[in-house]
Amino acid sequence: MACLAVAAVSLVLFCPVHSMAAQTRADRCGILQNQLAEQVKNHAGSSRSGKAVTIGAKAKKFCAGGKQAQGLRAYAKALQLLGVQPIDPK
Repeated sequence: MACLAVAAVSLVLFCPVHSMAAQTRADRCGILQNQLAEQVKNHAGSSRSGKAVTIGAKAKKFCAGGKQAQGLRAYAKALQLLGVQPIDPK
């Protein structure tokens, strides 16, 4: 009986479906924030990088203020302004 319990627990802990749990919007905000920071470095000196930074700052405030959906849209807009497709962290 103990072996069966250990096997069941290990199946739940190491099952690929379990590891593919949906990310929260807050997690996605962090991922897009990091992507934007990286892309701003890559596009430094670009005429659009300043505006992207401004939009990114608003996105960060939205995400920190509990308005993650608005923040995610703002991050996507800032990245698209730089000509970059936002990461879809599913």
